[in-house]
Amino acid sequence: MSRPDADCPDALVSAADLADRIERLRVLFPQAVGERLVEGRTLASVDLAQLRRLLGPHAAGDEADGFGLHWPQRAAAAAQIASPPAGRLQRCPGAGLDEATTRNGFIEGDNLDVLKLLQTGYAGRVKLAYLDPPYNTGRDFIYADRHGGVRRGAPDADRTRRHGDWLSRMYPRLALIRTLLADDGLLAIHIDEHEQPALTLLLRELFGEANELGIAVWDKRNPKGDARGIAYQHESLLLYARDAATLLAKQPLRRPKRHAQQMLAAARTALAASPTLEEARSRYRAWLKSQPQLSGGEAMYWRLSADGRVYRLVSMAWPNKQAPSAEYFEPLIHPQTGRPCPVPVRGWRNPPETMRRLLDTGRIEFGPDESVQPQRIYYLDENLYENVPSILPYGGSDDALLRTLGIPFDQPKPVDFVAAVIGWCTGGDDLVLDCWAGSGTTAHAVMKLNAGDGGRRRFLLVQRPEPLDPRKSGQRAAFAFCEQHGLAPDLAGLCRERLRRTAALLRAEFPDWDGDAGFRVWRWEDA
Repeated sequence: MSRPDADCPDALVSAADLADRIERLRVLFPQAVGERLVEGRTLASVDLAQLRRLLGPHAAGDEADGFGLHWPQRAAAAAQIASPPAGRLQRCPGAGLDEATTRNGFIEGDNLDVLKLLQTGYAGRVKLAYLDPPYNTGRDFIYADRHGGVRRGAPDADRTRRHGDWLSRMYPRLALIRTLLADDGLLAIHIDEHEQPALTLLLRELFGEANELGIAVWDKRNPKGDARGIAYQHESLLLYARDAATLLAKQPLRRPKRHAQQMLAAARTALAASPTLEEARSRYRAWLKSQPQLSGGEAMYWRLSADGRVYRLVSMAWPNKQAPSAEYFEPLIHPQTGRPCPVPVRGWRNPPETMRRLLDTGRIEFGPDESVQPQRIYYLDENLYENVPSILPYGGSDDALLRTLGIPFDQPKPVDFVAAVIGWCTGGDDLVLDCWAGSGTTAHAVMKLNAGDGGRRRFLLVQRPEPLDPRKSGQRAAFAFCEQHGLAPDLAGLCRERLRRTAALLRAEFPDWDGDAGFRVWRWEDA
C-alpha cells in the first residue's frame, strides 16, 4: 500500500512484524538469538532459556506464587499480538465525507486486525486513545472472536470463563494500542464494576504502575434499579500514560475551570453597570450567590480588585506539621501602620525571597491594620485551570441530541462529557483513536471541540460491522433506520451516518467554523 501522506490512513501497511525488535536483542544478547527454518523460510529465533540465563537474577521466573494477573488462555491471548493479520484494508471511495481534504478516518473491521496494520504507520503517533469497550455485562455487543474469544451465552454463565474470555479479548488489543501512543500520549478507558478490578491490573501490567494517572469516578446520578447489592450509579474512567514523566513534563493534567469565563463576564457586566467599585462588587457577589452550579472553589472568587480583576484570598501558612527553619517566621510589615502582622503558628509557606517577590508584584493583601494576618491573592484570569478531580458528576444523556440528528441509538456516551475528557488531554492537531467507535461519539466530540477552540484535532475510528438484530427491542429502530436510508444494517453503517449528520449539525451551530468535519473510509478484507 502506498504512503502519500503520513498524516492520513493511507500510511497503513500490510503487516507488522518483530524483526526490528529481535535485531535489537541480537545486538544486546547475541548468544540468545539465532536462526531456524520454518516452512522453507529462515527466521530469526530467540532462545528464551538462554536469555534467562544471561539475565540471571533479573529474569522473571514462572513461580506459581508470583504476583500478577492470570487467567486461562492468557498465553494464547499474548500470542495474538505477534501473529500477522490475515488481510488488508480496502479504500471505499464515496463512503465518507469531504474525502479529498479530510485527515480523519473511519475503518470498518475487527479492531485486533486493524491495530496490527496500524503498527508501522501509526506507532508513536496517537496522542489519545479514547476507549469505550464492551463492559462484559451480558448485554454488550459480544461476538465470536476468531482470535481466541468465544461467544458467551446467558449472563449467568461460568464467571471464570467470562472474565477470562473478556481479558483474552482486551489483552492483545490494549498491548497494541500502547505501542501506537506517542511518548506523551495517554489512554482513557471507560469501564463499570463488572471488569474494573481486572482492567486495572491488566493496565498496570501493560503500562506500568508508574504510568497510572488515576481512576476517576463518573457519577451518573442514577443508581441501577436491578442491583442485588449496592446500586451502582457510577462508571470508572481509567487514565494511563505511555510515559507519565514525559507527558507531565510537557503539560500537567488539568481542566479549565468550568464557569471561569462566565464569572469573568459577570464581573465585567457588573463593572460596566455600576457607577462605583463598591456597587460593582455588590452586584458581582449577588450574581455569584444566584449561581448554585458553581463549585466551592469557584465561589471563593468573590472579590473584585481596585482595577476590576476577580480574585480570591488563600492562607500563606506553612502546610506541614514539621516546622520550617527560622527564616519562615519573618513577619510582614503592614504598609499603613508600619507594624508587624501576625505570623502563622507554623510559619509562612514560602521563604523570605518569595514573600518579597509576592509583595513587589501586589500578590499579598493586608487587613485594615496589623492585627489581621495577610493572605495571598490569586487572580481568576491567571488561574483558569484546575486539577482534574477524582469524582466527575454528570447525569445528562444525549437522547435529545440523537433525536435532533435523527439517529436511533441506545445509550450513547454524552458528547459533552466525552469532549471534556478529550479536551483535558489534547490540543492542536493531536490524533485521537477510538477502536470501539460505537455510535461515533468520540468523533462528534473531537469535531465539536475543534469548532469551539479552533483546534485541528484528528480522529481515527475503528468499528466492526456488528449486525443489528431487528428481533431485539434495543436494536429494532436502528435496523429499520438503516433499511429506510439504504445503509448497511450494522453498527458501522449507523456510525458513519451519524458522522455525516453531525458534520451538518456543527456547520449550522458554528457557521464561522471552516475546520475538518469529513472522514475517509477503509474496509477490512480477508486475504
